[in-house]
Amino acid sequence: MIQFGLFLLQFAFIKIILTLAAATVLLVLSLAVCKIAGPGHWRLSLAAFSMVPLAGLMGYSKIFFSGRGFFFTNRVYQMAAAEMAVCYFVVAGLLAVRFLYAKSCLRRQLRTMQRWDRADCLTDLLRGRWFPIRVFLADACFSPFAGGIFRPYIVIPKDFRADLSRDELAAVLAHEALHIRQGHVLLLHIFAWLKILWWVHPLIYLADYRLREYMEYSSDEGSVAVCGLPACAYAAVLLKAVQIKRLAYPVRQGMLTFLDSHFITLKRRIQRLEKLAYEGGTSLEYRCKMRILTVCTTAAVAAGAVLTAFTSMPRYTQLDEFSVFDKDLHPLTYDLEQEGYRAKTEDGMFYMERQEMQRFAREHQVRGEYVIVSYGTIMKTPGIGGLGQAALVQVADASDVVLLGQADWTDQLKIFLLKYLV
Repeated sequence: MIQFGLFLLQFAFIKIILTLAAATVLLVLSLAVCKIAGPGHWRLSLAAFSMVPLAGLMGYSKIFFSGRGFFFTNRVYQMAAAEMAVCYFVVAGLLAVRFLYAKSCLRRQLRTMQRWDRADCLTDLLRGRWFPIRVFLADACFSPFAGGIFRPYIVIPKDFRADLSRDELAAVLAHEALHIRQGHVLLLHIFAWLKILWWVHPLIYLADYRLREYMEYSSDEGSVAVCGLPACAYAAVLLKAVQIKRLAYPVRQGMLTFLDSHFITLKRRIQRLEKLAYEGGTSLEYRCKMRILTVCTTAAVAAGAVLTAFTSMPRYTQLDEFSVFDKDLHPLTYDLEQEGYRAKTEDGMFYMERQEMQRFAREHQVRGEYVIVSYGTIMKTPGIGGLGQAALVQVADASDVVLLGQADWTDQLKIFLLKYLV
């Protein structure tokens, strides 16, 4: 069982590497859109960032098992040792435990906070048929934040209720409520888990930073449009929170923070509010723009989902291709028959004529007395696979074949688990 556990861990690690490759493409694309569009077109950037989680479904894409993609995949298979997989998932596990522990501490702190039951009289965004937003008053934080997916909540410092006017407080509540209503909290939770699974990828942290920044632009603009508070007045509310340099622990879980490293973001937000005050705008115009954002995001995610579906392996696939490697396990071809060489299997045995093998050896400049042919490999969503058969074939005499795999009850058990349980 330990060996089989390492087997699953190693192939899961391979799947992570393949998704990292797919994520690199989507992250570079999203960050390029972010750079070209700039803060003025943050809606387009948010739509682009929404495609990044789809990379988690690309580990079983046909792209990695056809054409030149196979050589990359084969290289990954060669490099992905069980020890590397164990180290990678140990770090990911520690990060997951740290994340869950932080969320657990936050939930415990929420139980000790005072519930503000009359907050919904300030803005209609707090009410909801399925997911009404709870509002808590806290002593230990000096900046509001939002959280929760199925049981959303907003935490407001008690000082805010005393120091802000009714309109200012309504704008702050609307800002945090928009983070929830527009799906920002859900998307950030997804990115939090992506950072755990892809902790080694530097671009995921940059994308997360930009995503948070543009989410703040979205809620700032929405709060001003929905509540009717002038943009310059709302900017003054933001500046009131900067008086405290060090924030309590719960704020680190929130959407809106004012730590030292976020001053640049705060400056950009105020610049956006200044531009918003100059341009003006109505609530109707804002809702029209948000419909455009919804359409763009839906189109981007749908296009990515269609691409993923059309390039993905079926749920359980036994490959028909013959893959050939030299004696050092370097790939020579992914599909022997696609290159025009005749080969077949019968009762699990590999057959190829001597002339065909010698022609293959000449054209591929095979060095060594034999090649290794892999066939009958099983691919399983999401990227787990293997098993099949491998044959040691003499180059001079293709009829001299030695099967390297020995099917026994453990192999049958692995096939059963891959097919029905994994």
